[in-house]
This record gives sequence, structure tokens and C-alpha cells, in this order.
Amino acid sequence: MTEETIVSRPMPSRPSNGLLAWQATVGYLSMQYNLDCSLSIEVRPGELGAVLWSASATWGQNAEQISRRPTLPAVLRDLWREVDRNHVIFESREALLRRPVNYSDNEWLDADTQKLLDRTLEIASSVYGSDWNLTLIYRPVELPSERFSAQLAARQGTVSSVGQGAGLRQALQDLFRSAAPDFVARAVRNVDSPD
Repeated sequence: MTEETIVSRPMPSRPSNGLLAWQATVGYLSMQYNLDCSLSIEVRPGELGAVLWSASATWGQNAEQISRRPTLPAVLRDLWREVDRNHVIFESREALLRRPVNYSDNEWLDADTQKLLDRTLEIASSVYGSDWNLTLIYRPVELPSERFSAQLAARQGTVSSVGQGAGLRQALQDLFRSAAPDFVARAVRNVDSPD
């Protein structure tokens, strides 16, 4: 009588938040289908102090986009629904765990990154009023320090600050360093000459 050994690997754990799941998904797309992949998120002022979120995923000739959602979780959730509805992406059970699904509204970013993003939007609104937009782009490139970029454009494109980093938090921190001189100069001008 011979015994058979059944080889089984443990399933990889699910990413700890929705943005990491999106990053894993874009990384998978890059490895499996096309090296030219990205996830882009744009935030701009809406009416009555609200902000509007848009997002797109691109890989090779494929692209999906969602616009004008009220929150980051809503836009990333809806973008995945669009991608999943129109494309077959994952080919294995392990890969399915990378999907950005089944995350609660408070599970899309880690707490520190969420605070920094909220603060960035708050300052942009305070300093630039309704004339600004923030673009966040993730690309699974080889150099970790260049995977995330954050760009804040304001005053009809006359102001532009850029940050880069391995993760969203690092890119936003770098953006703050880049934008700080303009933030301070405009805040001082606003104090010296209030409307």
C-alpha cells in the first residue's frame, strides 16, 4: 500500500485594505497582461464644499473609468465593478484574493494615510478655494520610490506641486514638502488681505 502526499499551499492572505488590494490587482495585471498598467484617482472640489472622486484603471489597450463619486471607497468600489463586468482578469484562486472587493468604507486606507489624505484635501480647499485638483497615480514600476505619485494643481494650472513615494502616504508627505512654500505664502496673503 502506497501513501500519496497531497501538496497544498496555504492561501495568501487578503490585502489589509482596499487600496492595497487595488495595488495588488494592478501588479497582477502588469505581470500577466501588460507592463504598462496604472490606477489613477482624481479629486476635485464639488458643490457646497464637497469633493468629487474619479478613478481609472489602464493596462495595455484596456481602460475603465468612473467619475463623480462622493467618496474614495465609492469610486474604487465602482471602478472594480466596471473592470470585473467587462474583463476576465484573474485566472487562479490565489489571484482572486487580490480583488478589491468586500471592504467596508473604513477599510480602503490605513488610518495614518486616511488622515494625511483628509488633511491634504482640507488644506487645498482652504488655500485654493474651488480651483484645485489632486491626482494620485499608482504604477507597479521596478523602483519602489516611484510607484505612487501625487500632483496638486491649482489656480488654473499656474500652481503645481508633485510628490512621489513607495506608497500613497509617502507620496502625500513628499507632496506636502513640495507644496509647503506655496501653502504658507498664500495663507500669509489671505491673512494680510482678507476678502
